[in-house]
Amino acid sequence: MAMTKTLAPVKPVAVAGYLIAAAVVACAVNIGIAALAHAAGASEDFGPLTIGAFVPYTLYGIAAGAIGWALIRWKASDPQKVLRWLVPTVVVVSYIPDLAMFFSDFEPNANAVGIIALILMHTVVAVCAVAALYQALPVTPRA
Repeated sequence: MAMTKTLAPVKPVAVAGYLIAAAVVACAVNIGIAALAHAAGASEDFGPLTIGAFVPYTLYGIAAGAIGWALIRWKASDPQKVLRWLVPTVVVVSYIPDLAMFFSDFEPNANAVGIIALILMHTVVAVCAVAALYQALPVTPRA
């Protein structure tokens, strides 16, 4: 006999609130990371560490995470199990372009401090998105 998943109902206003909170927190933390990175020696001319570059990408990351989470919640028979491996995998894959900067010069003015800051920023976005989505779109079966 197949088990039917029963998840908590979705409250759109709550989802929006959690996602806005995640975006605000992630942007604020990433602004701090960029400031610390610049103080520690990252070039002010390193494009990815400019607010006009990382804030939109922070918002895109949270939005993409929310869409993926919602689709998995809707379609997967065990969304918690899928997300348990998918989220870390996506985060690690997101590090690849950053790590590539250690070995190429495709991004001008990159240095180790700036690259590590970007990796931390990706992690911040993931943590904020997961924390919000875990509350807004729970994937554990309802009791």
